[in-house]
Amino acid sequence: MPTKKHKPPKRLHFIALVVPEPVQTELTDFKHLARERFGAGHALNAPAHITLVPPFFATEAQVEDFLPLLAEFAANHPPFDLETRNFGRFGNRVIYADVTPHPELNRFQAELFELFKSRFPSYRKPNRFHPHLTVAHRDLTPEQFPAAWQYFSAQSYVRQFHVDRLSVLIHRERKWHIKAQLPFETT
Repeated sequence: MPTKKHKPPKRLHFIALVVPEPVQTELTDFKHLARERFGAGHALNAPAHITLVPPFFATEAQVEDFLPLLAEFAANHPPFDLETRNFGRFGNRVIYADVTPHPELNRFQAELFELFKSRFPSYRKPNRFHPHLTVAHRDLTPEQFPAAWQYFSAQSYVRQFHVDRLSVLIHRERKWHIKAQLPFETT
C-alpha cells in the first residue's frame, strides 16, 4: 500500500524593518495604552515594525532557501535614517505612528518586493506601500475608535531612528517572532 506523503506545514511570515530602541519601547508603551484605555491590544502581538512584504504563507524550507538571497540583498544596501511624525489612521480601525516619506525606503521596498516575487510569484502585490508603525488595529472597535483617535491625534510624537537590518518574522503561538535579522551593508 503506498504511503501518503505529508506536505510540510505552511506558516505565516512577513518581511519588515523592526524599529530599534528606544523607539521600540516607546511604541510598545503606546500599544499598552491602546489596550488599557481602548481595549485594543492586538498590536502587542508583534514588535513595532514597518511592513515591507505583508504576511505570506510559506514552509520553513521555502523561507530557509530564501534567506541567503535576502541576506545578500540587505548586505548590498546602506543603512538609512527614518522619522516618525505624529499619528495617522486608516479608516476607523487602525491607528499608527506615521513614518515621514523617504525616497530610499520606497526604493528599498520596491526592490525587495521584486526579489520576493522572484521566489513567490503567486503572491499578489499590495495596493500601495504606506510606511507606518501600527499602534492599534483589528480589535479597535468602531465604538472605541473616536475616543482612541481623539487621544492619539492630540499627541506629538516625532522621533528619528536608524535602520540597519531587515527582519523576517514568523507567526507562532498567536504572536509574531523574529526568525532572522539580516544586517545592511557595513562600512
